[in-house]
Amino acid sequence: MKKILYTFLVAALILVSAPNVLATSDVYYTNNEGLTMTEQQYNNLLNQGFTERQISRMDYETFEENKDIEATIVAIEKKYIKTTTIMRNGIESHTSEFLTEEEMMAEVQAAKEQPQYPRYVPGSYYNGNSSTSYKVIQTVIANIDDETMRYKLDTYWYIIPSQRSYDIMGIGIEANKVQINSGIYFRQDWWTTSDESGYSTANYPKTQSTGGIVLFPLPSGSLDTLEQSMYFHVDKKPGVNTVTSLTATGDYAHATTSVTNNVYNYMSVNYVNGIEVDYPYTSSYDEMNPAIAYFAGTW
Repeated sequence: MKKILYTFLVAALILVSAPNVLATSDVYYTNNEGLTMTEQQYNNLLNQGFTERQISRMDYETFEENKDIEATIVAIEKKYIKTTTIMRNGIESHTSEFLTEEEMMAEVQAAKEQPQYPRYVPGSYYNGNSSTSYKVIQTVIANIDDETMRYKLDTYWYIIPSQRSYDIMGIGIEANKVQINSGIYFRQDWWTTSDESGYSTANYPKTQSTGGIVLFPLPSGSLDTLEQSMYFHVDKKPGVNTVTSLTATGDYAHATTSVTNNVYNYMSVNYVNGIEVDYPYTSSYDEMNPAIAYFAGTW
């Protein structure tokens, strides 16, 4: 009798300590990392603002932290941005413009079918040479519960800039309504022209009363696509009971010259202007109007 009881207890302990393994009938999706998900878990991730690409390569830790969170996207804003760099007498100038999705896809396809002009090399003066990069930025507000909202920003590059140094992502918040109550999650993924993939979570995060911002190094090598993502949670400021509107100002600043991580001390973000980079690094960054997600409702 004691032997039977002992065997039962050992079996019970194994069941309790074993990882959560889904029955075959419950598996809805298996991602590139071998993580199995139920349909509910997969939809939970989508409803928090994760894209299908991000879910396909999601790591175990991120999955475990988010798989059971039932959220609802309450605001989303996406912008398609074309940036052209022109060389005149050895000096670079940058112009950016917004495109429609259809315009961007057509231009990206055409650009990938023809080589771009060589970039400026210090000491050379190739007047009139130019290069073009294309990226999409998307800001999302997702309601997690009565106490918490998630602010999320994604950037996807279709054609990568040749100048790579330390770039900046940030989301400005309304400091009179909400405050950041979590760490800042960041990850960037890339695919090379030889169809190899890589990713990094290396970044320098900064939490401010006016928003969350990260500084990070861009990867080197011959890249085909590049994607970055960041998010954090906010709750209501003490004394704020009901909120009827929220603004999340997602912004991206690309370094057009080589800089160091000392930029960290000169960067900030707010919901009015997005990212701001102070002197002496102001002229080193190309920054456009942000993608502003706006929520109107009762929270």
